[in-house]
Amino acid sequence: MSLISRVGYERLKKELKKIDKEMVNTQIAMGESAKKDNDLRENPEYMDLRVKLMYTLPKEKEKILSRLENAIIIEETSEFKNFDGKIIPGTIVEVIFDDVNETYKILGDDEATFYDDEYILSCNAPIAKSLLGKKNGDEIEFNNFKIAILSVKRIDA
Repeated sequence: MSLISRVGYERLKKELKKIDKEMVNTQIAMGESAKKDNDLRENPEYMDLRVKLMYTLPKEKEKILSRLENAIIIEETSEFKNFDGKIIPGTIVEVIFDDVNETYKILGDDEATFYDDEYILSCNAPIAKSLLGKKNGDEIEFNNFKIAILSVKRIDA
């Protein structure tokens, strides 16, 4: 079982639909390629498409299906529903880290990103593990840095 936010879960479902559409488009492309060259064993384009359709895309689809089947949606956990101000998966944490104000979202196992000035930490990241269970006003030490927790709120707040 792995934790995932509701947004992350919906994103996975969209990826699954995208793969299904890509499989259909690959089948169509295979047909077009076969029309161009009937000797399929000597048609590298057809063979590449065949590998994609038979192996690559199904493997990607299987991974996503497995993640969806084993997902625990953070917003549906009792810990999230009964939020008591402590840092848990599904919280936004404002901290002072190395004299700089930073804001982190702590989400599911595979949801980390540091793009577009949005810092999303996997709940399994070392810094997130250090923060879990702490609350507003607490201080921790992480890699020889002091981190002061300024605020903690749920992602839907």
